[in-house]
Amino acid sequence: MKLKHKIHLSSTLLMFLVLLILAVVIYYSFSSLAYETEIERLESEVEVMVSTFNANNNEESPDNILRAYVPVDGLIKEKNQSSGLLDTIIQDPSVNVQIPNDVEGNSGRMEVEGEQFAYVTTPVIWPGGEVVELIVAQSLREVTANLSALRLVLISVTLLSMIPIFLSSALLGRVLTRPIEGLTGTMRRIQRDGSFEKLPVAGESRDELSQMGLTFNEMIGLLEENYRKQEEFVSNASHELKTPLTVISSYTDLLQRRGSQDPALQEEALTAIRAETERMRQLIEQLLHIARRSQAQMDWRKMDLEPVLSQVVTAMNASYDRQFHLQLSGQPLIVETDVQQLKQLLYILLDNARKYSEDRIDLEAGTDGAVYIKIRDYGVGIPKDALPHVFERFYRVDKARSRETGGFGLGLSLARELADSLRLRLEIDSIERLGTTVTIVFSGDFNVGELQSGQEG
Repeated sequence: MKLKHKIHLSSTLLMFLVLLILAVVIYYSFSSLAYETEIERLESEVEVMVSTFNANNNEESPDNILRAYVPVDGLIKEKNQSSGLLDTIIQDPSVNVQIPNDVEGNSGRMEVEGEQFAYVTTPVIWPGGEVVELIVAQSLREVTANLSALRLVLISVTLLSMIPIFLSSALLGRVLTRPIEGLTGTMRRIQRDGSFEKLPVAGESRDELSQMGLTFNEMIGLLEENYRKQEEFVSNASHELKTPLTVISSYTDLLQRRGSQDPALQEEALTAIRAETERMRQLIEQLLHIARRSQAQMDWRKMDLEPVLSQVVTAMNASYDRQFHLQLSGQPLIVETDVQQLKQLLYILLDNARKYSEDRIDLEAGTDGAVYIKIRDYGVGIPKDALPHVFERFYRVDKARSRETGGFGLGLSLARELADSLRLRLEIDSIERLGTTVTIVFSGDFNVGELQSGQEG
């Protein structure tokens, strides 16, 4: 069953149930009130009758007094406690029904021969001194007729009310499911045609259906952008791999033709092939690392940055004939991070600074509201218009110089992904021919007591 039919059916049944319950409550409330009113009125009349009967002082026959108070649609039964029934007084012969001699309570309602009667029982003292119980009963024909009319009216109103409810619930089902049907149709067209189509969202409505359409359009926009970046990534990766493969193929052909006769040419070809193979290996490793970033498991720990930074600077000084200088603020720099991922991020940024500068590399760590690490080089710098793009994959400010240094434009892109996974913020500031500063800002820091207590535990 379609969703709009479910909404139509469920809303119609719900409103019918509500109207039915409301009609039943109205009917039984009104019937109870009507019957109680008739019983109370009969009790008042009986009280007046008893007062008149007690004030008679044997001047008039008891039956004559009672006959004056017999209800029009009722009767009075005289019941002697010792000898049984004395007489039944009626005015309308059609009301000659057999009222039971024994009834429950002093007043109430009973059904006799399919007809409702209100009754009141009361004792009186007969002229001879004996006690006689009077049962005064009155037919409730008018009340029953009124209740039958009310029942018919309620049924008619309920059924007539279902007509606009039925139509409005059908309209509601169409209104609610129209955006969903549009979304389904758009998704089918996207699946069939491979296009990135957005939903038309009209007006300034901020209801849930409009929010669903806007969210879908945002998701399609992100998918389209990611698809474009993926195509660009594959194209750039293919281009980067094509160059070393071309060089290797060319030197291989050259070796096949003249390599055995010319040792110098053989050495040149092998050196070139080895260099291009190393470049391909580095490129493939970086590509594989980027592809596996989503599978990386983070090992979060509270730690002091000082030993980690010291290890990184010591390793860089030992690996390259350059000066990496570490400057600390002198106070504990407590953060929560993944040590290995943080080290990899630092290695990437320090290696990038080494490639594009000939002077020393400064690494500074401290706290200014949040813990930070600054990596400063004094190299060629980055043009201002290139700063927004330096974290994009395969983007290189100076392609010729990048190729000389062995760069592929993947280092800073990988650094950005590492920073995102570590919940760090990367800030870059550069002035051409003066140098570049990359700042790593941590999202939060911890006090020394937390670290010490954690280590003791």
